[in-house]
Amino acid sequence: MGKPEYDDKGALSDPHGAPPYTETVPGGGSSHPGEAPPDYHAAVASRVATPYRPFPAVLHARYQWKITQTFHLCSEHPDEKLYAVAAHSGFSGNLPRVVLHNGPSDKDPFLAAACEERSAGFVDTYSLNSIIQLPPAPVAGSEELVTEVMHARTVGQDGVGFVFSIEVNHDGNLVREEFEWRKSKKGSDEELGKEGGFKLLRLSSRQHLGSSAASSFHDAAIEDGCEVLALFKWNKTLTNMMHPFELRFIGAALSGSLGDRWAVMTVITGLRLWWLHAGGRANRRTAAVGEGGASSSAYTSG
Repeated sequence: MGKPEYDDKGALSDPHGAPPYTETVPGGGSSHPGEAPPDYHAAVASRVATPYRPFPAVLHARYQWKITQTFHLCSEHPDEKLYAVAAHSGFSGNLPRVVLHNGPSDKDPFLAAACEERSAGFVDTYSLNSIIQLPPAPVAGSEELVTEVMHARTVGQDGVGFVFSIEVNHDGNLVREEFEWRKSKKGSDEELGKEGGFKLLRLSSRQHLGSSAASSFHDAAIEDGCEVLALFKWNKTLTNMMHPFELRFIGAALSGSLGDRWAVMTVITGLRLWWLHAGGRANRRTAAVGEGGASSSAYTSG
């Protein structure tokens, strides 16, 4: 698979990016029916009994030479496939979904999924709010998938960010914190290279960096006054056609102290950025159009 290219109508024409999908049209149909997404709720039973596979410090996306809707997240070694990622096209009113599996096959249990927000039963093309589905929260007896929302916002004069909240481990207790994937322009950040990417900011750390607790952050990377926990880097050279991006945990994230749930949320939101980027939507212009649009209450699980 090669570098994303778009036709004169702005449609994705190269399989390097997310497999193309067609948004739902009035009447509940789709002009290009695709494979039906899996039954996530049916997958929960097998997921609950399956422990999280540990994420390595760096995850590399690796495409397969054969045409398929599935690619893999690998370790430093390209043959070590750790997780399968399946991109499903919507049909008959179902939404496009990116599904992260808890193993190297798309037959392995569901781990997390991301999809478009829906308004009045249809894809909201003006909203960059992303619906994230996670396994049941760590509460005794819970069997329901948990729905989170990642929303886009403009930052400053020319920036864009994608914000989400998730439970983080604090001395054995789970406490919700807010995080933001902040986009860096091409060539503007040495860590992300000439193609650019995103940095994951721990927004709640801003209030601590100027306090007496700041000593715990002395080795942390800092961006806009916040601790940086992950890097999402694009690879778009000819030698990296089959390796489109990588996700790297840094700082406090390397210890695993933030917890498994945070790590899964970080990976699935990173995959959502891949999907939006492939569709030309992970930018300030699109975020500005949809800012203040539909809320998560408009979403109906499909």
